[in-house]
Amino acid sequence: MLKGKNVLITGAGRRIGRYIAISLAEEGANIILHYRSSEREVEEVLNTILEKGVDAVKIKADLEDTAEVKKLAEESIKSFGRVDILINNASVYYPTPLNEVSERDIDRFYNIHVKAPFMLSKELGQIMYRNKWGRIINIADYSALRPYKNFSPYSISKGAMLTMTRAFAKEFAPYVLVNAVLPGPIIPAEGIEDLKTPLEKTVLKKWGGEIEVYKAVKYLIQTDFTTGAFLPVEGGRLIC
Repeated sequence: MLKGKNVLITGAGRRIGRYIAISLAEEGANIILHYRSSEREVEEVLNTILEKGVDAVKIKADLEDTAEVKKLAEESIKSFGRVDILINNASVYYPTPLNEVSERDIDRFYNIHVKAPFMLSKELGQIMYRNKWGRIINIADYSALRPYKNFSPYSISKGAMLTMTRAFAKEFAPYVLVNAVLPGPIIPAEGIEDLKTPLEKTVLKKWGGEIEVYKAVKYLIQTDFTTGAFLPVEGGRLIC
């Protein structure tokens, strides 16, 4: 299923994106690594993937710039001739208390979590549809269903990503399956000092690790009968 497939992963240089990229390469997929500023990290990922005997390229693009998003789609097609799987993983995450949130904050969350994934899904999804096979996977967040205080712009933008998931699932049926993964406490956020409190708010009381998101992604690639779905990978946070 994965061998020979061409995969574009946004935000592929670090954390979950890095793990997904390397893991899919181990399964025989060719990888297009998107990045904005983590050039050193993405170069390391690129070299790791090339050692596995598959093809890989890196493409720099600012997802807040419409022209660069369009260029990312175009260069991805030029790299391998087609893109079979799109994983909208790039994300921005920081607290925005309501009395401090700015219009710039709102625009940034919207551009990265909604506008860029929309444009990439639109451009690449139409080609997948013509090829009669494709997968689009959005890495959302459980907070889209259960928002938490001081992160309203973030949670709202991830909620829009879920609506987009179902909208494109209808637009591209029956050939392109579009789904979302809802991670919870996978790995600690950068700079977090309190590693215990997030786990107390879950049923399973542990960090999941990037592998759990990858398992969900792999299922959503391999399935032929799941679309428009939200797959929680959050240790039971939604039922706590």
